[in-house]
Amino acid sequence: MASRLTPLTLLLLLLLAGDRAFSDSEATSHSIQDPLVAQEESRDSFPERNGSQSPTESTTSGVTKVTNDTMDKIAEAFVQHIQPAAQLPTEPPSQPPVNSSSQSPVNSSSQPPVNSSSQSPVNSSSQPPVNSSSQPSTTSDAPIQVPTEPFCPEPLAQCSDSDRDSSEATLVEALTDFSVKLYHAFSATKKAETNMAFSPFSIASLLTQVLLGAGNSTKSNLESVLSYPKDFACVHQALKAFSSKGVTSVSQIFHSPDLAIRDTYVNASQSLYGSSPRVLGPDSDANLELINTWVAEHTNHKITELLDSLPSDTRLVLLNAVYLSAKWKKAFEQKKTMAPFLYKNSLIKVPMISSKKYPVAHFIDQTLKAKVGQLQLSHNLSFVIMVPQSPKHPLKAMEEELNPTVFKAVMKKLELSKFQPTYLTMPRIKVKSSQDMLSIMERLEFFDFTYDLNLCGLTEDPDLQVSSMKHETVLELTEKGVEASAASAISVARNLLIFEVQQPFLFLLWDQQHKFPVFMGRIYDPRG
Repeated sequence: MASRLTPLTLLLLLLLAGDRAFSDSEATSHSIQDPLVAQEESRDSFPERNGSQSPTESTTSGVTKVTNDTMDKIAEAFVQHIQPAAQLPTEPPSQPPVNSSSQSPVNSSSQPPVNSSSQSPVNSSSQPPVNSSSQPSTTSDAPIQVPTEPFCPEPLAQCSDSDRDSSEATLVEALTDFSVKLYHAFSATKKAETNMAFSPFSIASLLTQVLLGAGNSTKSNLESVLSYPKDFACVHQALKAFSSKGVTSVSQIFHSPDLAIRDTYVNASQSLYGSSPRVLGPDSDANLELINTWVAEHTNHKITELLDSLPSDTRLVLLNAVYLSAKWKKAFEQKKTMAPFLYKNSLIKVPMISSKKYPVAHFIDQTLKAKVGQLQLSHNLSFVIMVPQSPKHPLKAMEEELNPTVFKAVMKKLELSKFQPTYLTMPRIKVKSSQDMLSIMERLEFFDFTYDLNLCGLTEDPDLQVSSMKHETVLELTEKGVEASAASAISVARNLLIFEVQQPFLFLLWDQQHKFPVFMGRIYDPRG
């Protein structure tokens, strides 16, 4: 929840501000009248700062005793006291003395003492005390500093042409780092040896849309999670350029009627992401139907129930859904082959996609102790598989070795590998994965959504937290028109390269043009 200032805290801040004003006024008076600096600095401090003084001591020193009221009154008394000094005339000595009876005394060595019989002391009957109730209050030239609200950037950041040129390369690096971090976060929240799938690109898009309205620590924390450089001005435009025809990704913000959204955010969100925050109604059931219907319409009805419930006190909901529809660049033969697949230390028979001479780019990576293979898809996408070399090397051990540096090196080597005719066999894939993203964000050490959220660029309401954040992925890869049920045997020539996937593996859908993962996941049970 947003932090608040208690009346006591505010009071302390005001007192400190008054103290700063006191110091500023003192410094100003010294700079105006340099010859008086030594004398002013040698004077005794105000009584309340040096302890109590007797009336005699106060009169002798020429300093009025000030009661311990507030720092504002002290500042006023100080300014009242030094103003005559600050306005001393600069005429030659032939002019009347500075310390005439009509002026306040100044302790200059060329003039009579302050308490001389020819001069009236500051607190004489001819001049009321500075802090007397009859003395009109004066205002210090240095205004008291009052705490102000932190600066909040405008939602739509400016993006220059020079920044735009380098923004895509910066975004690719960030998305790759974020994808690997996200993979480990998802894996940590899933049960052991279970399937999972997610779209790092789509999640990054949703979080970057939130970043558009973030301020202060929430902004910097989001940039850290997403691996963005500070104030990445062109990130929104770069993400927009990374869209793919084969991937349907939808992000939407829903909010309660009492949460006012800034017009600047609405306009920026519409311009960059093609969507604006939508208002929910008073009925939770109707809101649930509204959200699920909207998601179904934007995923070709592949995702029909993103949410199964909605809290009655919902204020802000961040939603994301993604659906992949791509074909193999080279079609597989339309036949069904059953083959063994290692599942929890036992072999199960699963439908396989197979080909005698399918173009595959592949190699063995010694760091991961894995076979890495790449198959081409339509829409400039490719399907990448990382499978342990043998059953002796479990998928979990390979996952532990995967970090951004290793991942980038593997993908760079794969980019340089040639597609060669290969005997291929791998499971047909059908996976659906739904995830509570709030727990994922906490795994990434981002707690702002539930504890201290600052979306000052989205709304003026400081009392804000994310009620729900969901991500669902549907992924299905098959050979076109597979309906046959007959099994068939395939003979393989000895000199043909072989790439077999018959144990749990890691996969990703790779954007070959921009070089970043659109999807990532793992398969333990191909049957889904």
